[in-house]
Parts: sequence; structure tokens; C-alpha cells
Amino acid sequence: LPKLPLLFHLLIETPASLSFLLFPESQLPVATPEATLILRNFGGLLLSTNLIALVFLLRPLFDSLSALVTLCLGAYHVWPIYRAHWRLRDTKLAQGKKHQNKVLGGPVVHFWVHVGCLVALFLSGWYG
Repeated sequence: LPKLPLLFHLLIETPASLSFLLFPESQLPVATPEATLILRNFGGLLLSTNLIALVFLLRPLFDSLSALVTLCLGAYHVWPIYRAHWRLRDTKLAQGKKHQNKVLGGPVVHFWVHVGCLVALFLSGWYG
């Protein structure tokens, strides 16, 4: 049961990492070539967190190292929550604007999915 949040992280972040790696323009429609490289770099970083989660998911034990890694993976989710919060706020400020790009569910889905990941990973890392 303490490993379940690792699976949750893996299932949530795999589509995100592939989106950033393979379709960066879906994240930032008018990106410069440099911005596209940064988005792909971010996709690679996300993919790395997925590989870490997979390694710890497949380990036979959930020990203190697993708990620390789980807490670290949880800390990552603060930033997508922050981004989703600002995207929601921007949507409310520009109500007539139709530019809001809803990639992988849009900001409301992102906000709550990442809150769920953060809470699950934190509780797993803290209480094991």
C-alpha cells in the first residue's frame, strides 16, 4: 500500500512527459525553437522521475530510502499545482478569451490530480 502513490505518480506523469517530449507545441503553441528545447528538456526530466518511481515501485521493500524518494517525488507536485492555480486565475481574469489550451484535461484537472499526488506521496513518505 505505501507503494501505490509511486504507481499514481508514474501513471500521471508518463503522459505528461511524453506530451512535453513529443508534442511541445501542445504546451506552448507559439514557442521559439529555444523554448521547444526547454520543453523537451522538461519532458526528459519528468521521464527521469518516472524511471525513479518505477525502480522504487519494483523494489521488494518500502524502506527509509523509499520513503525519502517518495517525499522528493511529492515535492515536485507543488509546481504543477502552482502552474494550474495561475492558469485558473488567468482564465478567470480573461473570461472572454478563448486561447486557454486544455492539454491533458486542462488546469482544473491538473490542479486536483497534482494535489492528490502530493498528498498521497507525502503521506506514503511520512507514514510509510
